[in-house]
Amino acid sequence: MRDEEKLTYINILISSLRKKEDLLVKIKAETEKQAELIRETEFDADEFDKTLNIKQQYIDSLLKLDDGFLDIYEKVKDALKENPANYKAEIEETKALIKKQTELSMELQSLESKNQTGLQIHLSQGKQKVRDFRANSRTAAAYYKNMTNRHQEGDSYFFNREK
Repeated sequence: MRDEEKLTYINILISSLRKKEDLLVKIKAETEKQAELIRETEFDADEFDKTLNIKQQYIDSLLKLDDGFLDIYEKVKDALKENPANYKAEIEETKALIKKQTELSMELQSLESKNQTGLQIHLSQGKQKVRDFRANSRTAAAYYKNMTNRHQEGDSYFFNREK
């Protein structure tokens, strides 16, 4: 492989890393939107679901970029190991991009963990509301059933029989 081809592949790697960083920033923004939704008193499940779908699209693109990155890296890894001085600037830029992506990934993991905790709280509150509703419904049904059976034919509806 000629040096020009190697340099082209290395530049493709760098471009791929930049795109990956952009996707990570977009994923982080969607994760922050999810955190806002979770903090709201009225949880909007539809809006939350939309953010999940958007994030999934970004993640799918990210996985494709990773696969492409690995394929191209396989083509140039020997050249990078044999002659690192020839590609010093490119290697440094690659390292900086990877470092930035690692930081973004750590921030994402932290946000996701907080969101998971908040979402579990919302779900448990939702379950409690359902339990309360069911209990209230059973109580009301029992009351109406009891009141329906209490009135007998000929009984007065008035409490005070004196006129």
